[in-house]
Amino acid sequence: MKFTQSIFAAAFAFAAAAAFAAPVTMQGVGVGKHGDIQVAVTFDNGKIQKIDILKNAENPVLAKKVFTDLKDQIVAANSVQLDGISGATFTSKGLFAAVEDAAKKAGVTLGQADKKALKAAVKDLPKDASYDVVVIGAGGAGFSAAIEAKNAGATVVLLEKMPQVGGNSLISGAEMNAAKNWVQPKLGITDDSPELHAKDTYLGGDKKGDMKVINVMTHNALAGAEWCRDYLGVRFEPDNLFFFGGHSRKRALIPVGHTGTEFITKFQAKADELGIPVITNMKAEELIKDKSGRVVGVKATMNGAEYTFNAKGGVVLATGGFGANPAMVKKYNPKIDERFKTTDAPGTTGEALYMAQRAGAELVNMQYIQTYPICDPISGVIELIADARFDGAIMLNQEGKRFVEELGRRDVLSEAILDQTGGYCWVLWNDKIGAVSNTVKEHPTEYDAFTKQGIMTTCPDLKCIADF
Repeated sequence: MKFTQSIFAAAFAFAAAAAFAAPVTMQGVGVGKHGDIQVAVTFDNGKIQKIDILKNAENPVLAKKVFTDLKDQIVAANSVQLDGISGATFTSKGLFAAVEDAAKKAGVTLGQADKKALKAAVKDLPKDASYDVVVIGAGGAGFSAAIEAKNAGATVVLLEKMPQVGGNSLISGAEMNAAKNWVQPKLGITDDSPELHAKDTYLGGDKKGDMKVINVMTHNALAGAEWCRDYLGVRFEPDNLFFFGGHSRKRALIPVGHTGTEFITKFQAKADELGIPVITNMKAEELIKDKSGRVVGVKATMNGAEYTFNAKGGVVLATGGFGANPAMVKKYNPKIDERFKTTDAPGTTGEALYMAQRAGAELVNMQYIQTYPICDPISGVIELIADARFDGAIMLNQEGKRFVEELGRRDVLSEAILDQTGGYCWVLWNDKIGAVSNTVKEHPTEYDAFTKQGIMTTCPDLKCIADF
């Protein structure tokens, strides 16, 4: 700055420069579901101007709304005192922490949210629309139904109450049992059949299943897997299968990445290609019936506004179960009480079952609720890395003893764990298993996140493990 003017002018120029200081950008880090989330935040006069996501290992489907909608809300509100995205709680918290870290480094104090700035624009959707088929629930079943209906010549809409698609299909390991699949011969398995698959399913369900229904599933399983592979483009591991409890043969195809992300991203891409509208944040409330009692549509809500979707050809309910509704779980199976968390997606709360019941449907087999033996003891979410038990990892109790066959049925493992001291166990494997286990290799972010949480550790010897 040249001080060639008067003292008054120079002082004025300095004050102006201070008032219009250049924006500053700082990096911040927070811990998400699958490790660190790194951001760059630009501040100007104490206000957030822009947030760039530099690095993350979050599930791209679950995290999409966090890194778009929630990120924009933080900028608009100039605050992290906001509600996270339902279904992506840990990713939301990680983003909040990263932005707060950047603000601290920039010397900026973030306060309460500016609620006026948070008024979201309502989607430009007609309040009354008509289709041939309305599908409710955008998981694997819902996408499959919508795509098949579209290919049959119907006009289709897919409704999803959560901010993101996928449901349980997204967060599961997404392995797919199919007898006589293309991988089995590579592993020397030549004696499998849909009939044997059906028998295993019937016996594995303590003979409570309907063999006619089971046979429909097992005799169409391979065609379904080939449809996923050849039409959707789902990639499966070419020379590896899972051997699930209750089965007499190794027959579970494994998607690349060992999660449902491989399926859901391909489902979404195909829906986009076919022009199927997928409307998220749209909650089905009531089925509409005509004078004859036939279901001809659904009433739904979004952000407090009501919408009607008429369905000339029918409504498909593909909303999953109710594992994320503790009261409903306890109602139908009192043994599974408040002690239990859930590995289900947060949207599996069962309202659509009651909606169907009000329309005249009969609810059956509600008491048969599956428990999953291995989960994060803090959040209850599924621990996919613990599937290392399929590759030789062992389960130990607090006395350091192996207490169950790790390849047994899920319910058998769950009951065995609950019988141990404290009602929990450890999963233990060594470097040799880790080196050959695709499960361990595919989930390094879980390893990092669980280690930071203190529920997983790496030790040089068994004494260290025992002390942990």
